[in-house]
Amino acid sequence: MNRFLMREAEVETGSRRGKIEGLPGWYFVLVGLLVASNDLSLQFSDRYEWVAFLPLVLVAVHLTLWFTLLSRRRKYLRAVWRSKQALGLVAVLFALRLGLQVGLTKLTDSAAPLHSYTHLILGLVMLVVTTAGAWFDQWLILRVVNRDA
Repeated sequence: MNRFLMREAEVETGSRRGKIEGLPGWYFVLVGLLVASNDLSLQFSDRYEWVAFLPLVLVAVHLTLWFTLLSRRRKYLRAVWRSKQALGLVAVLFALRLGLQVGLTKLTDSAAPLHSYTHLILGLVMLVVTTAGAWFDQWLILRVVNRDA
């Protein structure tokens, strides 16, 4: 069980009351888009100039959500991202990104048509893996915390 999440929730509410609600699913898709945005902007920046600003726009959206819609859940969000599972997820995503980049570079060196889609493939894989991994991390933590509530 994530003791940090439990302690922070107890401090905030005085005692543990009821079920803790998780973050909405669209937030995890937005996190996945933020991770994939660099590769997607690199893939399409030669055709569409505005795509180069996609990572900056998504960072601005995240900051806006952080200070508005997610302000009530900020303590839970911090606790989820400070958990061991989340740190493990970050390490796995980093290793996956490096492995995919090396593997796709080797693969696309021999196949010229695939070379033009390297960043698109990387972006889509990172979008799916990040979204699923972040959602699963929250689900696992909340399952344990809510079971004891």
